[in-house]
Amino acid sequence: MTAMKKAIIYAGADRYDGPYHDHAATSQRIAEILRDVEIDARIRGFRPRNIRAGELEDAGAAADLLILNAANGHQGPDDADDAAWADAWATIDAYVQRGGPLMVRHLSSAIFAHDPAWKHRIGGVWLPGTSMHPPISDATVTVKTGAHAIVAGLADFPIYDEMYSFLQTEPEITVLATHTYEGIEHPLAWATEAAGNRVVYDAIGHGVEAFDAPGAIRLLQREALWLAGADEAAIAAT
Repeated sequence: MTAMKKAIIYAGADRYDGPYHDHAATSQRIAEILRDVEIDARIRGFRPRNIRAGELEDAGAAADLLILNAANGHQGPDDADDAAWADAWATIDAYVQRGGPLMVRHLSSAIFAHDPAWKHRIGGVWLPGTSMHPPISDATVTVKTGAHAIVAGLADFPIYDEMYSFLQTEPEITVLATHTYEGIEHPLAWATEAAGNRVVYDAIGHGVEAFDAPGAIRLLQREALWLAGADEAAIAAT
């Protein structure tokens, strides 16, 4: 039997939480969904003390995949200071620069404002003052079926979610899914290897109800499998 792959989910906390998302709940749902494809995802609150270099570095204990599910909150009086976060970000940055696969969920694309290099590393960002979303509602996700192994054979699907729009993307990304708002097609999910490691960004997941959509579940599972190194046959079978 093939050993389960290991993932770490950093769920929004400390200065990267905010009042609008239940990161604990969505992270738990993501973990449940990934377990169905033999990925054991362990959840850590996104706090400097929980960002363990061993989980991202040690050969025997290292995660096969890092998932960020957080937001661009603001520093509160009880949050960790800048020095603690600088050390935490250095650990994450070292993991990525070594080629560690990374999944960035929903508003996590906004937490990298301290380092402009991350726009290239993850393929795009939420840009305050430009990026937005219409009110949460029923919507349609358009899948770019022929663009990548992740989406091969997948169909468009309905969803109830926030539909992120006007994200600032890099030219090297492969768009996996989009939606249309104000007559413009907006990327919702993409994959990139431009910075030397595998990265997926997926805007789906404001709340757990977004993962009631079977299409969203399959997309998440396939993204994770690709990031963890699964071959195309294994991805297509999901």
